[in-house]
Amino acid sequence: MATVVESGGAAESRSAAIPKGAYYALIVLALANVLNYLDRQIVSILAQSIKADLKLDDADLGFLLGTAFAVFYSVVGIAMGRISDGLPRKKVMAFGLALWSTMTALGGTAASFTTLALARIGVGVGEAVANPCSQSLVADIFPKKNRAVVMSVLMAGVFLGGALAMFIGGWFLTQWPKICSAVPIEASCALAPWKAALFAVAVPGLPLALAILALREPPQATPQARSATALVLREIASAVPPFTMFSLFHIGGPAALKRNAIVAAIVVALAALLVRVTGDLAQWAAFGLGAYAVITWGQIQSYRDRPLFKLTFGDPTFVLGTASCALIACVGGAAHVWAAPFAMRTYNIPAHELGLSLGLIGVVGSLLGVLFGGWVSDKWRARDLRAPMGMAAISLLGSVPCILVMLLVRDYQVFLGALFCLGFVSAIWSPSTSALIQDLVLPRMRGSAAASYSLVAIVISSGTGPYWAGKVSTLTGSLTAGLLSMLPLLPIALVLLWLAARRLPHETAAARRARAEAAGEPPQPGTEP
Repeated sequence: MATVVESGGAAESRSAAIPKGAYYALIVLALANVLNYLDRQIVSILAQSIKADLKLDDADLGFLLGTAFAVFYSVVGIAMGRISDGLPRKKVMAFGLALWSTMTALGGTAASFTTLALARIGVGVGEAVANPCSQSLVADIFPKKNRAVVMSVLMAGVFLGGALAMFIGGWFLTQWPKICSAVPIEASCALAPWKAALFAVAVPGLPLALAILALREPPQATPQARSATALVLREIASAVPPFTMFSLFHIGGPAALKRNAIVAAIVVALAALLVRVTGDLAQWAAFGLGAYAVITWGQIQSYRDRPLFKLTFGDPTFVLGTASCALIACVGGAAHVWAAPFAMRTYNIPAHELGLSLGLIGVVGSLLGVLFGGWVSDKWRARDLRAPMGMAAISLLGSVPCILVMLLVRDYQVFLGALFCLGFVSAIWSPSTSALIQDLVLPRMRGSAAASYSLVAIVISSGTGPYWAGKVSTLTGSLTAGLLSMLPLLPIALVLLWLAARRLPHETAAARRARAEAAGEPPQPGTEP
């Protein structure tokens, strides 16, 4: 039997053949990914009903649609990446799936903004385990030659889950009053349709968690931690405030803790000022937590792994590229997450039909955009290293007419066409910028660099975009005005893209290696893959 060389930090199967049970594992993990995005995005189409039932305003909805989930998802996700390397991944994945399904169901019991917000925070915490565990598992289960295909199957769950969220949510809004009497639960018809939808999508999570526990997990390249509790506590302390202060004191001493305390004080003061101005305590407390986590994560890396810090938070190209992409995602993400509430307020379309249309449009547009963007970027980058920033600029400029048509032309078919256009152009830049982040660091740093990029992007985009649009909508009485108020961010993003593009021709492998070695990276002969 042929021996397969270890790759990607995980031991390959010693046979080139695909292991027995691999396809079962792929199906189970892909279904988990479907539930991941189904439970995450269903609130978008339910938002209008939630608003009326809980007597919320659009600023509250913006928090529920973005900040509550995203900030805690991204912050906990940093720790989850390392935890999944040190513990049995199927157990971590099953626990996360059971947690986010349970919290989704608890959202169906919510009687106030606070209880629903806490439930959505719990969903974010649970879903933080999904990507690191599932991607690591399939990479170990399947041989290297098959990984691209199986990763695409796994990621298809993202699009399918998003589409199902729109359809299932819309279906419950219109059909639940007609079918509730057939449900063998007393007083089921007293349950609001949006609550019934949350209960329904939560149900498959628990049996699927048991199916994940039944997987045969291949051995990990990283030895499993002897003490699960010690590993979890250590990684949580490295990523989740305020426990990060203990990590900083341990690795950097009193001086590091003092600098971090100053950062914390500044963040708290700014958050308190924003709360005073807006009156939205939950939003700015959560965003402040996320901003503090971003800064502290960078500070921890400056002590724990100085070369990594110099090539990420200490590299202007990385910072400029990440910030510009976060602003682009902020605008596009807000438009996408508010698309269903906007359509429900504007057009007299049954919710289940609207949900089906939005789901299909979103899947097709985003999928085509990702594939097209990746292909064009590879061709362009072969001739010009600035291609990733160019793709982001094209996406940025292309999104403006799509958003304007969506919001200002009152025709449903035109709205759907503009939404398809927005889904396409919003997706074309993500493959190239994700690849760029990998190119800016050494091979051993790629996972941490991706986590850092995601942390910044999610905290800025999802942590502020949906809320800001909702806040302006609340103040003006117009969701159109709220979404249009996001557009001034795009010129700022364009300037940041230009500044990053100017630096890219100098980001060679030799320069990258030299900066890393100057920061303490051991010299290594040979070229990087």
